[in-house]
Amino acid sequence: MSSSRLSPLSSRLKGPILSLDQFLTRQKVLTLYRSILRLSKHLPPSDAAFVREWARSDFDRYRNVDVGDVDRIRMLLSQGMVQLRTLETSVTLAKRGGGS
Repeated sequence: MSSSRLSPLSSRLKGPILSLDQFLTRQKVLTLYRSILRLSKHLPPSDAAFVREWARSDFDRYRNVDVGDVDRIRMLLSQGMVQLRTLETSVTLAKRGGGS
C-alpha cells in the first residue's frame, strides 16, 4: 500500500538521487544563476539582455558536468561568484556615475 503512494513521487524524480553535498552545491549554482538574473534587471535593456544571454550560455555549457566531479563544480562556482561580484561592482559604479 505504501509503495503505491511512493510510485507517483518516484516517477516525478529526474536524474540521479543526489547526496546532501551534491544537493547543496546544486542549490548554490541555482542561487548564483538567479542572482545574475536579478542583477541584470538593474541594467539598461540592451545590457540586461546581453548579461542574461551570457549567463544562460555559460550555465548551459557546463550543464552536463558530472555531478561527481565536485572539484570542477566548485571551481566553476568560484569563477561564477567572481564574475557576479565584478558585475555587481559595475552596476554600482554605473548607478553612481549615472546619478551625478
